[in-house]
Amino acid sequence: MTDQEIHVRHLIGIDPRTEAEPPGLMEQCRLALDRGARALARDGYRLEDVTRIIFLLRDTDGFPSCFPLLREAFGAGRPGTTLRLVTGFDTPGAQIEIELVVDPRQG
Repeated sequence: MTDQEIHVRHLIGIDPRTEAEPPGLMEQCRLALDRGARALARDGYRLEDVTRIIFLLRDTDGFPSCFPLLREAFGAGRPGTTLRLVTGFDTPGAQIEIELVVDPRQG
């Protein structure tokens, strides 16, 4: 482990089986969080260790549907959160991109 921040970037909701983006924001958010959890696990961390999360969204209308997923994923950790509106993503059909930050010094 390290004492430097760990950044897991460009997490989008692509279904690993089909390589397609699901149509719903909540499902894309779930898949992006699953990808992030797997990436963090490689360094010995969990989503509960995340100290900051950055959401990039094209539209915030459906974002409240993601709240139950976020509560479940981050538990009592309550990471600092930034929400950025963007005009689009490199991957057509993507509605959300997530960046996770873990600061081991805050653990």
